[in-house]
Amino acid sequence: MTDRLRTALDWARARLDQALTIQDLADQAALSTRQLARRMRAETGSAPLAWLHQQRIARARELLERTDASIEKIASACGMGTATTLRRHFTRAAGVSPTAYRTAFRK
Repeated sequence: MTDRLRTALDWARARLDQALTIQDLADQAALSTRQLARRMRAETGSAPLAWLHQQRIARARELLERTDASIEKIASACGMGTATTLRRHFTRAAGVSPTAYRTAFRK
């Protein structure tokens, strides 16, 4: 992975709680949005928005496992906005609700 792309992805991971766009990622990587999409598919196997969504779900999993934060706070911290949105996306990705995940995988 190129340093510019790695730096841009690290930048995005540090800001998952914020509204991020493909243009934001492209700007951080100093690429056009089309170049970003091609490079991300080649180097991560995902399109930019799919990658961002995966990172948000991963952050939610981490927070569910390691904190007592409410689903609402976790939704905000991982950029999902509302608890309803987090529940819908998390259940689709993980196959279980955030609460069931927390119960099963709490460390």
